[in-house]
Formats: sequence, structure tokens, C-alpha cells
Amino acid sequence: MSPQTSEHKSVLLDEAVELLAVEPEAWYVDATFGRGGHTAKLLSLKAKVLALDWDEAAIKAGERQFATQIKAGQLILVRESFSQLEKVVSELIKQSPKGILYDFGTSSDQLTSGERGFSFLADGELDMRMDTRLGVKAKDLLALIPEKQLAQLFWEYGGEEKSRQIAKAIKSSALPITSTLALSNLISAVKRQKSGKLHPATKVFQALRIAVNSELDEIGQSLPQALRLLDQKGKIVAISFHEGEDRIIKQLFKAWEADHKGGQLTKKPVIPTDQEIAQNPRSRSAKLRAFRKN
Repeated sequence: MSPQTSEHKSVLLDEAVELLAVEPEAWYVDATFGRGGHTAKLLSLKAKVLALDWDEAAIKAGERQFATQIKAGQLILVRESFSQLEKVVSELIKQSPKGILYDFGTSSDQLTSGERGFSFLADGELDMRMDTRLGVKAKDLLALIPEKQLAQLFWEYGGEEKSRQIAKAIKSSALPITSTLALSNLISAVKRQKSGKLHPATKVFQALRIAVNSELDEIGQSLPQALRLLDQKGKIVAISFHEGEDRIIKQLFKAWEADHKGGQLTKKPVIPTDQEIAQNPRSRSAKLRAFRKN
């Protein structure tokens, strides 16, 4: 499956759940509900789940998919960012959770939806807001950020080697770049890239998505909250897809271990098997790290 197909598969699902060592009837937090793959697995193991997502479409789909479990009190679904984790968990469940799971990937149906502005293959407004209550869209960043800072954004968040040339082309455009295909075509023209595994626009679109949603800041705010919330011997499992995400996770886990707050369960990140990558190419950049609280 490519990143642009509509079917969504949770990455490193079995590995994540195995590290959580799920206890029946204990509470677990799925901080990134998405399309519910991890939540479904936790529920199948008789866990109770509090799941968060800031995407309204994800929550509405989850309410339909898991209506029975919600009615039975096994699942609580909340539309909220995981940077608000401490507030949500303390308000809605009385017990400290035994485990908190993060999957920082973008779901396949978000990527393929032209109207959401994430896809470089489907035309739509350059939006890219995970939470439509946010004010700034991707097209606003292109218009407001100076060329030099725009190039830096493409490089730092996307690793785009042609960042300066692309930023210059955007700022030199006779018309504002406000649609996904307009940006995708501009990038393709600048890069003149021969066919390969990655579409020429992949890295710039990733960088814009991270910037629009302040994704790295959200991670940095949420993980310390997760540690405070966890029950004794509770576990954090975090799956990242971008070097910047993994760096934050790695540094925090290392610092916590040095402060004797717990220990890393994964000295090196767990990565997908060749078989999983063949079945689900979007998993190729995934890294899983886990930490157990003292």
C-alpha cells in the first residue's frame, strides 16, 4: 500500500501492544486515535481505552465504528490534541493509566483527501490543518513567511535538498500558491526529478503539515504529561515517522532514565520487518521506542 491509498493500516501494531503488556480491565490511553487500529487491538484484549484525536472526522468515524464499546463504557473518545493529555485524562478517568500509546503518523485517508489539503495527487485548497479549529492554513504560511525562513522550514522539517530553489519559486510566482496541485506542480518543475520511490513534493508537503499543526511542539508538550499521568510501572510507547519526532522521543527517554524516573524498554528503536514494509510501504520510516516508569 502506498501513502496515497485510502486503506489505513496501523504500523508496528503487534510490537506496540506487546510492549504495553496489556492488563484486562486496566485503563490505557491511545493519544492518537486516527482510524482506531491500536484502540481496536487494545479493546480486543479487554482493556479500557481513553482515545484522543484532534481530527473531527476521525472522532465521528470512531463513534460509529465503536458505538457498542462506547455504550458499554469500555471506550471514551475525545476530540482534543494530545498536548492537552493531562487535562483530559484527569477529568475523565479516575485510575492512573497503565500505558499510553502514540502513533505520530498521518492516516491514509487524510493523505488522500483533496479537500483536507494533505495530498499532492488530489487537487484542493492548501489547508493541512489536522484540527479545523486552528486558524493558519498551509497556504497562509506560503504567503506570510519570508523566502529565507520558508526555505529553512522545508529543510528542517522535510529534509528537502532543493529548499531554497522551491522557496524562491513560490515567492516569485505571479499568482499566490493556494492549491495542492499548484504547489505540487511547482515543486516538480523545480526539481525535474526522474521517477523514484518518493513523489517530488513529498518532503515539502510533510514540512508544511508539521509546521501548520506545530507537531513537534505538541510532542514535546505531551510526553512529559504522559510520564506524570502513568501508574507505577506504566509504559509509554511512541511510534514516529520523522527524524525530528524520533529525536524528541529519544532525548526525553534518555533524560528520564538519567533522572531515575524509569528505564527504556528499547535501547534501539524497533523498526518494521521487511514483510510489513512490503505490505505497507508507508511504514518504511517508522521507529518505535518504549519507556517504563519507575
